[in-house]
Amino acid sequence: MDDKKLGIILLITAIFLLGFSFYSNLTGIFSFLGDPLVGGGFGVMCKSEEDCREFCSNNMGRCNKYCTNNPTNKLCERLFVNGGVR
Repeated sequence: MDDKKLGIILLITAIFLLGFSFYSNLTGIFSFLGDPLVGGGFGVMCKSEEDCREFCSNNMGRCNKYCTNNPTNKLCERLFVNGGVR
């Protein structure tokens, strides 16, 4: 009888964890981990204003695409004027 109860508890726990995993993936509950404003840079491309200025001078297309997809990143406003790096 105890083995049966343990099996049911494990099954319920597994279903709960699977449901939580799907929920967190669908709702983006952990989206702050990939927040472009964390560290003040452009996600994984560069981590600081100085790094981003150097990176974007050689990778303008990638930086423009990033800023188009992340319009709330204040660094985009500071670095780009008239399509170029300040």
